[in-house]
Amino acid sequence: MFADTLTPPAAKLVKPGKLIATEKFDQEDSIGTQKKRGATGWATVLGDWKIVDGAAYGMSEPPSEKRPKGHAAGCDQLVDLNDFVISGEFKLGDSHQVGVITRDANQPPLHLGRVLITKKSIWIQKMTGIAKETRSEVLTKIDVPIDTNTWHKFVVEVQGGHFCARIDDHVLQAKHPRFADHKGRIGFIAAGEGAQFRNVSLWEATKK
Repeated sequence: MFADTLTPPAAKLVKPGKLIATEKFDQEDSIGTQKKRGATGWATVLGDWKIVDGAAYGMSEPPSEKRPKGHAAGCDQLVDLNDFVISGEFKLGDSHQVGVITRDANQPPLHLGRVLITKKSIWIQKMTGIAKETRSEVLTKIDVPIDTNTWHKFVVEVQGGHFCARIDDHVLQAKHPRFADHKGRIGFIAAGEGAQFRNVSLWEATKK
């Protein structure tokens, strides 16, 4: 566990600045709804989240007429940022995929980029659109085993068009002009049920 969620992690691309939010996700009001956000601004976007064993526990939205394939559980923070760094911990559990996500400042906010993690791989992808218009392109990927029952640390930085993700000791970097677009939402997702997040902190940042 991170000893201090108020202290920014060592960053490769950015110099962390103002702390936007920090949340252990150990209280029932840690995550709110879109209309009434949690104590530090986090809210469920799709699917559902509850607090289990002192951490946010994700449950995907089941298939429906509107979304025949269902949808991963999403939790995000409303922001007004360019560069940032976010850190925290996750456990995959029975979930088949988790990730840290960004959306732009459009209305509605369009997918921008994300790092995704499964029990076998980690990758960074750039994105555009939303809902049925969503398009994505994997920019870099590594195949590495991720223990599903262990807590793993993550640090994600975006500086201009440069995206850097550190998962434990694994570091991935990718560049694309899309990453430089203004950020309106930053958060995390979990597909299926069973993934958990805790000790998540978000800072605005500037280039080193």
